[in-house]
Formats: sequence, structure tokens, C-alpha cells
Amino acid sequence: MNVKHLLPQQLAAEVAQQLNKHTGPAITQYELARLVYQAAGKPNVTSASAKKQLTETLSLLEQFQLVRPVEPLTQTRGYQLFGHERSTAMELACSLDPFAYVSHLSAMEHHGLTDRFPQLLYLTRPRSTEWTALANAKMERDLPQGLEGFLKQGYPKLVRPTFKMLQGTNVHLLERSNQGAFRSVSNTSLRVATIGRVFLDMLREPSLCGGLQHVVDIYTNNAKKYLSLIVDELNTHGAPIDKVRAGFLLSEVCRLDHPAFSAWEKFAQRGGSRKLDPEGEFEPHYSKRWQLSINLPSLLNNEHTFE
Repeated sequence: MNVKHLLPQQLAAEVAQQLNKHTGPAITQYELARLVYQAAGKPNVTSASAKKQLTETLSLLEQFQLVRPVEPLTQTRGYQLFGHERSTAMELACSLDPFAYVSHLSAMEHHGLTDRFPQLLYLTRPRSTEWTALANAKMERDLPQGLEGFLKQGYPKLVRPTFKMLQGTNVHLLERSNQGAFRSVSNTSLRVATIGRVFLDMLREPSLCGGLQHVVDIYTNNAKKYLSLIVDELNTHGAPIDKVRAGFLLSEVCRLDHPAFSAWEKFAQRGGSRKLDPEGEFEPHYSKRWQLSINLPSLLNNEHTFE
């Protein structure tokens, strides 16, 4: 790393050029510090000098309104960039947490599966230990030759944000040991659960997807269109009970057929926990084929014959 001896204004100008290349609406404290560290090119400055350097650069960037803190900064740990004032809470959240993605009812809205407008932004991210491991790996990739010096000089490392509201929208953060399946939306910071994962999450946590009745309605109206994606996701990531619930809805409610159903049917077995709605009370009416308690009143009608 070459020593450049830049004046504060020159350093801020170099960082500003890098910010222009940033695709998301916000940048984390760590990312901003990394840009300052790399632009300054001073591997052996003291921690006090590094802190002053970062503070001066940030002050100039704020003075020229190129960045502004996303309040409360202690929770978001990031800054919104100039020109992105109209960014959505989804875009902002994915910029502030590099390992989170939009999920459940919010992902359903993004994919056009629901006509409901969530009052909450649902985000899924790894649990704390896994998040930290991913953050350490990212910092090593970002600074392959300089991470030790970066941290030694006291620059802020990548830390998990804890925001509860963004752009006036309440945020519901879900932590899962499995990152799940998501895709990045081109030319944005957005990461959104895939169609297949959304249909799987509907089975696992219907209360976070508008309730089981809403889930059944969405399966009825959309499962045929996305059947191959649903089956692929269930085959790859679905637990036995997920496959049983999906098999019931797809075959007996949606009246669809697929070769995978016969394999899923092998997981059918009676038990008090074998319910269509995992959060509802056990109902004695059940599907003979899928050995599943049908604990949704609307399905217990003349169109569906269960034991």
C-alpha cells in the first residue's frame, strides 16, 4: 500500500468517487472506513490518527451532503447516500445488513403473490455466530493484505445492525441457522427470497405470511404456475413435514400432480404434531393419503373429503 499523504479534502474527494460506484442506497460504517483506509494508503498510522482521519473525512462528506446517518446510528451502523433519499425500506435494509434478505409476506409482495401491503418489513438473516463468521470472511476478502492493519488501527469492523424501523416501516428481523435461498435483484442492493423458498416459508410459518387461509388462497391461485420451482425447493430444502404439507395442498387442494408427490407420500404418518397449520390446534379431520390433521375450517367442506 502506497503512502499518499492526502489532505482531508483530497481524501474525501477520493472516497466520494468510490461512493458514486456504490449500487445501494446506504453504506455501512465498516465500508466507509474501508474506503478511507484504502484511499489514504497509510498502513502504519496510529489509532488516534486513523480515528481523526475517518472523522474528518466523514465530516466533509456530511458537510457536502454526500452521506447522512441513518438514525439511530447505534442500531443501523450506516449512512444513506446522496441521491437515494427515496429508496425503499427493503433496499435500505439490504444495504445495511449484507447478509439479510427480504422474506415471508414482504417477499410475497415483491413477487406479486399477495395483494396485501405488509405493515412490517420481514427480513431473514443468519444467527449471530454464523453472521459473525460471514462478516469475518467478507472483511478478509475486502482487505486481503490489510485487514490486520485496518483493525489494529481501530477502524470499525463489520458489525451486525439491530435496527427496528427504517423509512417509517417497522422491521421484523428473523434469524435462521440456514440462510435459505434468495436472489439478488440486478442493479440494486435488494436480496429477496426465491419463489420456491417463499412457498416453503408459507408452509413453515403461515402466521408470517398472512395466515394459513391466505397461504391456501395463494397456493390455489399460483401453485400451478410455479409448480416446478416449488417442487425443486421442497426436494432440496424441505423437511419431511414440509413435503407432507406441500403434498396435501398441491394434490388435494390445488388438484395438481407431479412425480415427486409419490416420494413425499412416504413421509406421511399419524401424530399430534402432524397438522396443516403448525401453529393451530389439532383437528380430528385428516387426510387419509397424507395422514395430516386438516385444521383449517374452510377446507372441511363438500369439495374435500377427509376422514
